[in-house]
Amino acid sequence: MERKWIDNAFWETPKKELLNCIAEFADENGKNIRQVYKLRATDDDGNPNELWDECIEQLGRDLIDDNTDKRSLRKEAETELQRQKEIEHQKAKRLEKLFEYKLETFEIPEIKNSKNRAMKSKLRRAKSVPEVNLYAMFIVKEAFEEEWTSELKEMGMECPDELKGKSE
Repeated sequence: MERKWIDNAFWETPKKELLNCIAEFADENGKNIRQVYKLRATDDDGNPNELWDECIEQLGRDLIDDNTDKRSLRKEAETELQRQKEIEHQKAKRLEKLFEYKLETFEIPEIKNSKNRAMKSKLRRAKSVPEVNLYAMFIVKEAFEEEWTSELKEMGMECPDELKGKSE
C-alpha cells in the first residue's frame, strides 16, 4: 500500500516526540482514504516506528518544523483574538447592566420629577454604578431639601440655616 503524506504535519510536543500527520492511500477497493496519525519514533517496546520514519523521510524535518512554527503562531493569534472577543463581550455586558441600572434609577420618583437638568444629564452620562449612585443621591437629597423647605414654610416655620439657599 502506497502512502502519500500530506505536507501539513507538525510536532505535537516541543521536544518533537509526537508527530501529528495525515496520510492518504487507496484501500483494497481503490477508495481514497485519509488517515490522521499521532506518531512516536518508537513503540512502547522501543522498536522503531516505520510510519514515523516513512513520514519524516517523505516530508523532511525542516517542513515539519516550519509547519509547527506557523501553527504555533496561528494558534497564539487565535487565542489572542478569542481573548479580545471575550474582553469586548464582558465590556458590552457591563455597559448593558449599567444602562439597565440607569433606567431603574430614573424610575425613582424624586429623580423622575427633578427639574435639575444638569444633574440628570450627568446621571445619564455616568460611566459606572457608583457614579450613577452619586448623582442619584444628589438629586434625591435636593428633592428632600425642597420638600422639607416647603413643608416648613407651610407650617410657618423658618428653614434651618444648613438648608437655606440650596433649594431656593
